[in-house]
Amino acid sequence: MHINRKKIIINEINAKHALGISGMKELDYTLNPYLGCLHGCLYCYAIGMNPKNIAGDWGNVLYVRKNITEILQMEAKKYKKGIVGISSITDPYNPVEGKYRLTRNSIEILAKNNFYVTLQTKSPIALRDIDIIKKYRNIIDIGYTITTMDEKIKDMIEPYSPSVRSRMRALKKFSENGIKTWIFIGPIIKNINDNLNDIYNIIEFASKIKSRIIYDKYVNYPGPGKYMENINYGISDSAWWNDMELKINGMCHDLNVICTSEQADWLYERGQKTLF
Repeated sequence: MHINRKKIIINEINAKHALGISGMKELDYTLNPYLGCLHGCLYCYAIGMNPKNIAGDWGNVLYVRKNITEILQMEAKKYKKGIVGISSITDPYNPVEGKYRLTRNSIEILAKNNFYVTLQTKSPIALRDIDIIKKYRNIIDIGYTITTMDEKIKDMIEPYSPSVRSRMRALKKFSENGIKTWIFIGPIIKNINDNLNDIYNIIEFASKIKSRIIYDKYVNYPGPGKYMENINYGISDSAWWNDMELKINGMCHDLNVICTSEQADWLYERGQKTLF
């Protein structure tokens, strides 16, 4: 099953809460201004974490949690300070962010209330917020997912996402403005985007802009299964992944790039973000 771009459906809904307790060791909270994602990435684990109508028509349906910043205003004053990940099951810079500005307003509320904010996106729309991110750069970082440098492969597994080049330009701009940046190489999918020359080029780019790397392998979550079934990928067996990790870490060492696996990243994160 492939994702077909049909009529995009945007629904405005009311959220019951803004901050969610994170199940990831490197984060205390998550915040998702939207449900669903218009980038339509085939491999996304979040497919199975969304309502059925979003999961069944992945990439075409988006819910806008229109009151989330009003709720966040209250929660930010009473919740214990911590590290907030924006976002965990959507892209915080979906195309409609230009209209709704939920991510921008959430960043400002959290930063003013002394929460640490870490952003992860695929979109250059984030550059619209460079003023506020730069203002609070001591407690904000931003990461971009780059699964490949090959636009054709990108189009196959991330059909409606922004181009790789646009992500690279955005990362470079953030880095030039003294903002902490990182690149997520993941998921690395056997026989799809596991070309070592391609991965080397991503790490080399990270070296040039003084960004760090987080990497991870593809996991066969139930949600993306029906979207992945026709792309002829390989199963992430331990021998393949052990070899990939060894080579990725070697390349990072050679290029003097800080490099951690997703599984071990919480150790690095907790060592760097000593807010409390």
